[in-house]
Amino acid sequence: MYNHKEVNSWAMILIRLCIMLLLLSLSRWLLYIFNADNFVELNNKELIRLYFIGFRFDLHTLLIFNIPLIFGYGLPIRLRYNKTYRKIIDITFIFTNSIAIALNLIDVIYFRYLDKRMSSELFTFFTGTDEDQFSLILHFIIDFWYMFLIFFIFLFIIIVLTKIVQPKASIPNNIRLWHIKQSIIFIIMISFSVIGIRGGFQLKPINLLTAIEYTSSENTPLVINTPFSICMSSTSSVIDEINYFDHESIDSLYSPCHKNIISNRFIIEKTKTPNVVLIILESFGQEMIGYYNDKIEHSNTPFLDSLFKRSLTFDGFANGRRSIEALPSILCGIPSLMATDLPSSRYAINRIDGFGNILKDNGYTTSFFHGGNNGTMSFNTTSKSSGFDYYYGRDEYNNDSDYDGTWGIYDGPFLQYMACKLNDFKEPFAATVFTLSSHHPYSLPENYAISDTSINTPFEKTIRYVDKALNDFFATASKQKWFENTIFIITADHVNPDHYYDEYKNIAGSYRVPIAFYAPQFIENKESQEIAQHLDIGVSILAALGINDSIISFGRNLFDSIQQPEYISYLNNIYQFSDGEFLMQSDGKNIVKIYDIKKDIRLKNNIYNDDYENWAKLDKEFKIRLQQYNNRMINNKLYIKR
Repeated sequence: MYNHKEVNSWAMILIRLCIMLLLLSLSRWLLYIFNADNFVELNNKELIRLYFIGFRFDLHTLLIFNIPLIFGYGLPIRLRYNKTYRKIIDITFIFTNSIAIALNLIDVIYFRYLDKRMSSELFTFFTGTDEDQFSLILHFIIDFWYMFLIFFIFLFIIIVLTKIVQPKASIPNNIRLWHIKQSIIFIIMISFSVIGIRGGFQLKPINLLTAIEYTSSENTPLVINTPFSICMSSTSSVIDEINYFDHESIDSLYSPCHKNIISNRFIIEKTKTPNVVLIILESFGQEMIGYYNDKIEHSNTPFLDSLFKRSLTFDGFANGRRSIEALPSILCGIPSLMATDLPSSRYAINRIDGFGNILKDNGYTTSFFHGGNNGTMSFNTTSKSSGFDYYYGRDEYNNDSDYDGTWGIYDGPFLQYMACKLNDFKEPFAATVFTLSSHHPYSLPENYAISDTSINTPFEKTIRYVDKALNDFFATASKQKWFENTIFIITADHVNPDHYYDEYKNIAGSYRVPIAFYAPQFIENKESQEIAQHLDIGVSILAALGINDSIISFGRNLFDSIQQPEYISYLNNIYQFSDGEFLMQSDGKNIVKIYDIKKDIRLKNNIYNDDYENWAKLDKEFKIRLQQYNNRMINNKLYIKR
């Protein structure tokens, strides 16, 4: 079938590596081809530059994945010409390189949900037992069948390359001279491989931060490849202790320990102890909600629009890009500032101060509702450690006639189940619910139909469905005796996967989520222009309830006019920090960019020109928080001894 081209072993290795380098770079670049709308500021010259810069990282991955090839055919032994031995090496070559290509292709789709290359969280998905991975993969195959077609084209090329380029078996006249010559070539090849894996002769080997030297954090996914990202993030889950400021005095500069929690604004005088219902919506970025977007002619969220007009609302920001990152931020006031999310990291066993624990100490019955498979994304353990004692999931619902086939129970019936279940709790109670229907593969109940022809995509249809489910939930809840004595907080875990408006296609817009407090009898109806973040929710709930306790949280009390707005996040190895006026990007040591988020909502103009003195205060505020975060995480000091 193939015309074999027999060359000496080292020529064969070089030919295979060169062709695989080209294939790897092409598979890396498919991320741009299929997601070009996410990189709107790049011209053709810059795209070409980034493509070729990526070869440095591709070479690292190529050499790592082809160690069996280099050693198998490079060792100065005659066994390398054995037919069985060669077959083993060739099969290994096909397998390892197809894995590298597959990881790049998976990210072509996965990227649109995270705005970054996959990292070591991939292992959490495949090793988890709480999800129906087979069902998820099946949906992926059906919805994105073309990626599998592309993969098989790459696989075919790799197989043909392996079959055609074969080493030539030759009988040397002088065995000793052959061994010496092959040994020298082997040492040279290994030396060059080490240099390639290190990424050059520089002092330190290349890592994820190296990509920042060439482009902005938003564009680093075009430079690095997915296998490189996974390998590097798996070794970077350990954070380093920071010593920018004296350990003895840093608490006087900034401390995440909140004491004397007060409320001096937005609160209407109350005489009762309110209940709390916290609603976390799956993938509901501000972009999907008409209340936040005057330009939307046909809103997919008519109920939320109406509810928010009667609520205290903020310009909300999520502190992470994944659901598993949202709960530590919302329930515990701990941002996601590591390459690995907290529940999957080595620090998962740290003791934390969830606001649910404070509520329990003050007589509240606490519960957590999520219609997904029990244990999904560690929601059960995270909510438990945050102080929410009772967990209600798919198992407790116990009626799979409402199962969506992938994630869990449809939001409509599950929210009704929750509304009725709350009647069983002694007041005051605090309950959190995490919805799930607005998640790929965006399935809807068979008996649900949408007559609005302006709704086009499957995702938008699930947004409208969840909005109706919320409407039905509030309709049912309003008939319960506890409703008038309850504070409702509405937010989202992260933003929507696809962006429709330019102002959301940047590092700020891709974190904007709703944050609203609905309790007309307790909290003022007001549209605040201040930024708020997930981290602020827990301590603000305590303030709204009048609970003057102490808690560790990296957020602020939204009901205290003295505390200043701020926001922090981490993506593509770059930190974002904002004071509500400016957004600073930093690699943890040096400022990378600064944007005026009030005047430049699309973040097109970097106003940082190495004029550090003008921004020293903003940088100091960020570094104080980063030092507190790292050092407290390392030393397990994210709680208050009681």
